Amino acid sequence: MTKAIILSGGWGTRLRPLTCTIPKTLIPVGNRPVIERQMLLLKKAGINEIVLAVSVMSDYLNNYFGNGEKLKLKLHYTDEKTPMGTAGALKLAEEYLGDDNFFMVNGDVILNFDFKDMLNIHNNQNKIGTIASRLVDNPTRYGVLIIDEKTQNILEFLEKERFNLPIKKNQKFPVNAGIYILEPEIFSYIQPYKKLSLERDVFPILATERKLSHYTISGIWKDIGLPNELLEGNILLMKEILKNNDISNNNLIESNANIDPSVKIKSPVNIGENVIIEQNCVIGPNAIIGHNVNIGVNCEIKETLIFNNVNISENTKIEKTIIADNCYVQKNAILKGKKDQPVILSSYVHINENIKLIASSDHPISICHHEVVKEDIK
Repeated sequence: MTKAIILSGGWGTRLRPLTCTIPKTLIPVGNRPVIERQMLLLKKAGINEIVLAVSVMSDYLNNYFGNGEKLKLKLHYTDEKTPMGTAGALKLAEEYLGDDNFFMVNGDVILNFDFKDMLNIHNNQNKIGTIASRLVDNPTRYGVLIIDEKTQNILEFLEKERFNLPIKKNQKFPVNAGIYILEPEIFSYIQPYKKLSLERDVFPILATERKLSHYTISGIWKDIGLPNELLEGNILLMKEILKNNDISNNNLIESNANIDPSVKIKSPVNIGENVIIEQNCVIGPNAIIGHNVNIGVNCEIKETLIFNNVNISENTKIEKTIIADNCYVQKNAILKGKKDQPVILSSYVHINENIKLIASSDHPISICHHEVVKEDIK
């Protein structure tokens, strides 16, 4: 098997306003688009041909990846003119995938696991599909898998609205992780030119026919459906990379970053290419700073995700915040989110001098793209 399909057609509604100007799958995770990290993991497992199932902002993905030559991959694109559902999107790719088994991956999930191991398990199961699962405490946001522990067959596939089992304290449920290995026979279960869902229309049938097995994934798996999950996922991945690579200083800092010797780095941090950090700043812990970011003197930044091409002026304090690309934060500003309610700046936001954006414990602060913030928000 040498192919995969990655779903990248969603609107990313729950991540707005970040996804008003960028597809969800191009949002950076560890200073790379989340979908690019998936592609590199697939490549590591021997996959060299990938289909991107695109719809919303498809030109952004095409412009970024092109034919895949930069990643030494062969890329195809299937463009949904109208929403087709996960099964409909897969059916559009049949001409590229119909001759062998293949991976199918939701493009908005942070991953760090060995695809080859999952493939080895699938090849020994003689099933039409293998669904990757993950044990979670609260399964209500995901499809739940009812599994025969002896055979590892999936007995039922319960999509969110069908899950009504009682949840006991400390009980964990195996949920659909959005990663599958499928055989070409899957296409016979999908009607062409019709909006269909794998999770609601196809997998329940295959489960009844005992043609699905499951594989429990390890390593990082994090949905980035919500802004606080995006921030948490970036921090988790940074720590996982540091742990797996045994990096002595416990930081990921590009060699061409220009950091003044007086800057205090509180590990862990991830600092991208061509970053300039001026005197007497305190960076970290848990700061992820993208490429081409300028940070003025006496700034403090922690528990924060910053995209590319951002300018932050002097004496600024930033905590539990997500700052998208091309934002400008002027001097003496304070941006402070709460644990599950970060401050969010979409692309091209301008924060005036001395502005305070302080999130409450039950509501985030979200600034839409190209806005100029002239007054405090608390």
